[in-house]
Amino acid sequence: MSDLTHQKSKSTEKAPVTVKKTNKVKVIDCKNDSSQQVTFEAKGDKIQKMTQKFTMGFSDLGITEDMNSEQIQSKINSSLDDKYNSIEGVHVSTQLKDKQVEVTLEMDFKTANIDMLIENNLLDKGEAQSDYVSLKKTQNAFKKEGFACITK
Repeated sequence: MSDLTHQKSKSTEKAPVTVKKTNKVKVIDCKNDSSQQVTFEAKGDKIQKMTQKFTMGFSDLGITEDMNSEQIQSKINSSLDDKYNSIEGVHVSTQLKDKQVEVTLEMDFKTANIDMLIENNLLDKGEAQSDYVSLKKTQNAFKKEGFACITK
């Protein structure tokens, strides 16, 4: 009798572990030729978090040769940080490198408002379902733009 009880408790303990595995967060890295990188963290088809790294030329941000580093940083802040850091679930950080700005854009889809992201051109309408961002659709969109993706 005690053996049977012991086996039963063992088998019920196993169930939650199996459930956990299906909800495991997958990390997918995508890169393209122009050194852009996108990392997705997803559970199933639902993207939880997306991090994009890309560089922008000074001219793209309206930065001129005669500006000092303080003016350059201020220009970057006004065009990127102010615009995106005010959006819930979005964080932008920048770093100066040579005559370029390295931008890291993080979007946490658990806290961000999807409609707000679409409005600010951070997300394509085709990538969003009603209440989540589809990994499959988003990954396909990036692949079409020449990104190669690998699951870590």
